[in-house]
Amino acid sequence: EIVTDDTTAATFCYYCHNPTIIPRQLEGEYRPEMVIPFKINRKKAEELFINWCKGKPLLPKFFTSNSELEKLSGIYVPFWLFDSNTSGKIEGEARRVRTYTRGDTRYTETKYYKVMREGKAIFRDVPADGSKKMDDKLMTILEPYDYNDLTDFSMSYLSGFFAEKYDMNQNEVYGRISNVLRNNIGTLLQGTIHGYSTVSIHNANVKLSNVKAKYVLLPVWMFTYQYKGKTYIFAMNGQTGKIAGDLPISIGRASKWFGMISASVFAALSLGGLFIW
Repeated sequence: EIVTDDTTAATFCYYCHNPTIIPRQLEGEYRPEMVIPFKINRKKAEELFINWCKGKPLLPKFFTSNSELEKLSGIYVPFWLFDSNTSGKIEGEARRVRTYTRGDTRYTETKYYKVMREGKAIFRDVPADGSKKMDDKLMTILEPYDYNDLTDFSMSYLSGFFAEKYDMNQNEVYGRISNVLRNNIGTLLQGTIHGYSTVSIHNANVKLSNVKAKYVLLPVWMFTYQYKGKTYIFAMNGQTGKIAGDLPISIGRASKWFGMISASVFAALSLGGLFIW
């Protein structure tokens, strides 16, 4: 028997690794419109993960052992991709400061300006994960995906991978998307203000219109590690190989490493002192 939860749409047998898809989990409103297939296979994902960990001497000794790497799992994560027509207006104050000297006196001249900018922008495929299990910050760091690889959804893509259906609908994630769009158009408008020493924005008004969302599955390699009672999560973009995660630190290795550094510094200072003497 395979044990799943309410959101599992695809998994596999832990013993024989036979893929199992649960079609009823992806029916009706839960059927994704599109999917980006995995471009990075398991072997490549392990290689990228090990290379990422190299040069990090404070990791626990067995962090990248074969037994731990078996926990690496390919997951199709549910995402909402939003399109929006966005218009914005910002108002603020700018300053231009000039310093000059006349005779023995130094002057500072400050001029104040009222600045306004107004514009429109069309945003396409702005992502927000639709799974409560996933760390929103971690999923954001894995962006961007190349949405040119989006293809019509088929159950065949899920074979051999885990997959989740969304448990946060488009209305529940809209707040996150709204903040992203508002911040982005604000940044775009403010980026057109040049030639001043400082700029302070006092008012911003943003309107979103023709907002649409489509439900897709995006590929992520996940690795969960338990160490000293704390859970660490590593994630990799299954299309681009971009990596994000929180790595554990071995206290023993840290003490040894800092001890070696201290000894090297002490030796260098001692040799320097003898040379100077």
